Amino acid sequence: MKLKHALLCAFFLQAGHVMASPGAHGPNGEHLDQKANRAEGGLGRQSDGSVIMPMKHQALLNIRTHFATESMAAKHVRLDAIVKPHPAGYAKIQSSRDGRLDAPEAGVLPSGSKVVAGDVLGLIRYQDTDYELASQTSELIAIRNRIEQTKRDVSRLKKLGELASKQALEQLETELLSLKQQAQALQKGLEKPEVLISPVSGVLINHAVSRGQWVEAGQSLFEVISPEQLIVEASTNDSHLPAKLTTAKAITQPSLNFNYIGHTPLRVNGLIHVNFELEKTIEAPALLVNQRITIQAPINEQQRGIVLPADAIVRSQNNLPQVWIKLSAERFLPQLVKYENLQPGFVLVTQGLGADNRVVVTGASLLNQVR
Repeated sequence: MKLKHALLCAFFLQAGHVMASPGAHGPNGEHLDQKANRAEGGLGRQSDGSVIMPMKHQALLNIRTHFATESMAAKHVRLDAIVKPHPAGYAKIQSSRDGRLDAPEAGVLPSGSKVVAGDVLGLIRYQDTDYELASQTSELIAIRNRIEQTKRDVSRLKKLGELASKQALEQLETELLSLKQQAQALQKGLEKPEVLISPVSGVLINHAVSRGQWVEAGQSLFEVISPEQLIVEASTNDSHLPAKLTTAKAITQPSLNFNYIGHTPLRVNGLIHVNFELEKTIEAPALLVNQRITIQAPINEQQRGIVLPADAIVRSQNNLPQVWIKLSAERFLPQLVKYENLQPGFVLVTQGLGADNRVVVTGASLLNQVR
């Protein structure tokens, strides 16, 4: 980098005469050769804004050009979006009753731990006042005694054979089944803890849960998010746009592809929410839930222009977009343009640039710094 800056500064100290060759032209076919510059001959920035740079310096600064050609390209739109977990890869673990949280054999896992569907995250043990506990225990004992008595009654009627009333036997058997179910329910509440199980595989979020903590019914204790299953929710005020969407890419991570799912059938604060689903990739995406990103999506409309790498577009002193055209072997001229964003890394110049010009596609930012 120091070498590049030294070369840029050297243009002010060197002298030479470089003639511009004819052939470069503007968007309307006008000739871009400037006769006034032929008398200057100094290296570096000229009075008309062009830059003279020797070939050896172009090679050292890796200045590369490309012939501009017109073509048709799909229009793209940029949308602000937020990353959200996919419903198929997200789970919220809550307690269905009050109690004390106990740790499983593996212990209480901290946030960031990887879990597999079926892993035990915690146990909720029922705990009530001594009076309520004694009352429910005595109720369980009474039900168990009634079960034993009912069993004896059923056994006695069965021994009577045909002499026993079938209706009475059926009533006793039904009562016995009901008593067993009541006993199981009470026993489960008193003796068996509620097991908190992860329903999906992913990364765990622990909501400050610790062993022995008192939890209430409906309290969120853990969340599990699958990093490979995400959606992005974008917003737009164009009611016609959802019908034109198919795919999208993240601006900061062009390797991530999103497929359009659909849009919500209502406006929220005047905006329509459109949803994209992340395509499955081998590597886990570097996205976080609730992260705000910008996505770029092609729409089914075509427009004519010149496709260039995004690095070819630089800013003029007036902060206007421009490209650099190579007029001759050692002369470059800035040209103001209008452009549209295509897929990440490319733009479509729609005005200001003629076809068959040699446009600087690599090193334009360095060329732009020459004074």
